[in-house]
Order: sequence, then C-alpha cells, then structure tokens
Amino acid sequence: MRLFISLILCFCVSACGGSDSAVSDMPVANVNWQPAVAGDWPVSTAAAEAMDAALLQQAFNQAAELSPMHGLLVLRNGKLVGEAYYHGQQRDSLQHLRSVTKTITMLMIGKAIELGAISSVHQPITDFFTEDYNEFLTDKADLTIAHLLDMSSGIDWDESTAQGYNNWVTATDQVGYVLQRPVVSAPGSSFNYNSGTSHLLSYIITKSTGRSLADFTEQYLFSPLGISQFNWETLHNSTTNGAAGLTLRPRDLAKIAVLLQQQGRWQNQQIIAASWVIQASEVSQPLNQPLGGLNLTGYGRQWWLGSVNAGDFQLGWGFGGQFILTIPQQNLTIVLLQNFQAGVPGQTNAAMALIRQYILPAL
Repeated sequence: MRLFISLILCFCVSACGGSDSAVSDMPVANVNWQPAVAGDWPVSTAAAEAMDAALLQQAFNQAAELSPMHGLLVLRNGKLVGEAYYHGQQRDSLQHLRSVTKTITMLMIGKAIELGAISSVHQPITDFFTEDYNEFLTDKADLTIAHLLDMSSGIDWDESTAQGYNNWVTATDQVGYVLQRPVVSAPGSSFNYNSGTSHLLSYIITKSTGRSLADFTEQYLFSPLGISQFNWETLHNSTTNGAAGLTLRPRDLAKIAVLLQQQGRWQNQQIIAASWVIQASEVSQPLNQPLGGLNLTGYGRQWWLGSVNAGDFQLGWGFGGQFILTIPQQNLTIVLLQNFQAGVPGQTNAAMALIRQYILPAL
C-alpha cells in the first residue's frame, strides 16, 4: 500500500513537472501585489493582518519567475491581503481548476446531506445507481458514498498517467465506464486516486436532488457567494463533471477557499454546515509524503491534508498546479493558479516551495 501511494503521489508531482526544484533567490523586478478595492472583497494590508510585507513582496516577485503562473492571492482573517496576475492573465480571467473541482463537489455532497436529499455518507451507492446501472453493481453492495469521497472504493483503476484520466473522460458513458470495472480490494481498505469515482458523486447529487451538480452548486454555493461567472464541463447524459472541468475567476475561488478555512462560513453566513467541513478535514486515508517541502499526512474527503509549523493545512490540488491551501489555525488562505505545461520540470514543487519559503514565514 505504501508503495502504491508513493507511486500515485509521485505521478501527481511528476505530471506537474517532476523534481523538487527550489525557488530561485535571484533578484527580480518588484510586482505590484496590493489588491484593488472592489465590492466583492474586504481588502486589507499585510501590516494590518500581521504579515511581513517584505516576504510577501518576494513571494509575488518569485511567482513572476514561474512560467506557468497565472495568479497568486493571499488572504488572512477573511480579507484580501495581496493578489497578482501573470503572463497575460487578469483579475476577471476564468481559470481552470482541474481537480480542485473535486473539493467543490465534496461541499455539495455535504449540502445535499444537510438538505436531507442524501441520508449520510454511509448510504450505499446502489441506492442511486440500481435504476440505470444495475448490471454493474453485483460486487458493489458494500460501497458507500464515504468510499467515493476518500478515494478508497476498491474499484480497479489506474490514473498513474494522464492517459488514465483521458480514457475515462472521453468514454461514451463516463458513469458506466467506472461502474463496470470490478472491485479488486475491500472498500475502505486502501487509497487509490480515482477521478471516475469523484464523478459518481456528481451523478448521486443529480439522482438525489433532481438537479445537475452545476445547477445545485449555483443555487447553494455560487449564488450565496455572489459568484455569477463560471463554466463547467458537461459529460454524458448532461451530467456535470464531478472531477474537473470547472473554471472560475481567482477571486471567486478565493471565496470558496476562505469558506473552507472558516468551516463553511462566509461573511457571517453559514453556507455549508460547519460539521461537514470539519469531517472533511479529518484524515480518512493516512499518507506521509513530501510536496515542495511541505508534508502531506493524509487524504480527507476530496482534498489533501498536511502539517507545517504554522499548523495543519488542507489542500485542494489540481493537475498542473492549481491550489487552494488553508491553515485554519492561522486564518490563512492561499490561492495559486497555474497553467499546466507539459515538460516544465518542477512546476508543482516550485509553487509549493514558494509558499513554504516566503508566504508561510510571513506570518
């Protein structure tokens, strides 16, 4: 199991570039990172939020040296402290989230449970798939929503290369593609990263609420947060891609990230039940793996968990280096968005090293 986890995480890193390259200390031109005042965000300064402005300046400068970088935002105490956009990107440019999408899907499972559409994470998935996919369920009676959330379904799956994802997403029926694969290990017994089972969560939301994941999210998450601009990929049978395919403006993603950091709350409004976000932040599958100098200690529910000197962190991680990182103990939220460029070595690790070397020490 340890070897398998290592291979999966090595793929996640190598697919984003590979080696654990450090951020260069060569001097670069100063980047203007002071956030523009806008009605959608309370804006503050580094000094007012007890952060070292000189270190933040270095962080934003070094981000400009990373060729895939699109945007970097730093938030503390629910306020926007710094932001900058790079390589032709603007504040209102829609950015691909890739697998950060999974973390948003997780929030919507929690909302569906809160509304009573789903009984609990322990509800068998056969309750939702029998009508359309009964012939594929003979070995899946023990499989629950919780197993889909924490990547422990036991379904035969290989996403150790990009081709594994591409084979699934280009299938005629993405739900059937997952369900027809056999269960090869007991559900809950081992971690295996599986975008297909994240998409099953989207199908479950549609079956339980009568709404597509995109529509359900728009009503119960995006609208309360004032998010009106987004695109979300639709797959077979008008089912929203539950694993990826969502684009948002960086500031809008930051709202979701701060909501996660504040246990489902945004500006004194409890949008997602705090108990759900707390549960999702508990280790379901233990890990012990480095990432750009940070340490991943486990997988929760559709996001990664780790620990640094400043406290425990939660990480939404998209292929190619899209990140939302929260440290609730520090009221700190970081949004980092990159464009995946095949063959760019170390881009994921370099981005995490930037966070480790400059932003975290700025606390």
